[in-house]
Amino acid sequence: MFKNYYINVFEQKIVKISDQMEDTSQKPYIFGHRGAMGYEIENTIPSFSKAVKMGAGIETDIQLTKDKILICFHDPVFLIDKHHYKVKKLTFNELKQIKFKDMRRIPMLEEVFKNFQNENNNLRYSMDIFDEETGIEIIELAKNYKILEKVEITDMRLKVLSNLRNHNKNVNLVHTLPLNILDFNVCESQFEEMKCNEINIINIKADKNRLKYNLQYIIDNGFKCYCWGVNYKSQMKKVLKWKYKNEIVEAIYTNYPDVLISLKENYFS
Repeated sequence: MFKNYYINVFEQKIVKISDQMEDTSQKPYIFGHRGAMGYEIENTIPSFSKAVKMGAGIETDIQLTKDKILICFHDPVFLIDKHHYKVKKLTFNELKQIKFKDMRRIPMLEEVFKNFQNENNNLRYSMDIFDEETGIEIIELAKNYKILEKVEITDMRLKVLSNLRNHNKNVNLVHTLPLNILDFNVCESQFEEMKCNEINIINIKADKNRLKYNLQYIIDNGFKCYCWGVNYKSQMKKVLKWKYKNEIVEAIYTNYPDVLISLKENYFS
């Protein structure tokens, strides 16, 4: 009788201790912003390769050329030697002939998919898009490579995301909040539309003054959190440690994925 009593008391203490321990099974996913752009030229194969070797996913910007080639490039208009170029008015071959000051080679998205198709199953892609047509072309290309579940399309325009949901019910969609939104109350009218279209993730900039409040507001309204612009150790530690109602920041974007991954491993070990 006494033996069973002490066993029961001991088991109860174990349960109480385990309940008090922090759940470390939840860990943020790390995306290398435009690859590992803190070390390599942004949106290039070397930058993506470094991010993947560091253990991060690939974040990139996608546009369509005049001949409907998906490319990884940020600026829709760029200036070289006092001449302005518009991506959508150039064919891919014309774009390749332009000599950039950093000597970059602009990759096709299909080249990126081919280059990393044998990587581990944890590799994910996050893609900022120029317009709705770009998003549709990404979806179709990802379907051809049978990796649609690994692709996330992000955009600041809710209408564009809603139309992409109508095009495909399975694609992962992320709503990045515009930088000029400081008061999240203005977003409430959009929340129902987002939920109806299964847009369940909100991506925000790591604003040092309002980060904690903004993340809590997102969770309170039933969404998951992503956070971008996390490039300083102080920011990284703050975002990694943040937790509210048993929710964490689900994914973090950084120019220095190796630094953030090291901090994550130390914190969650």
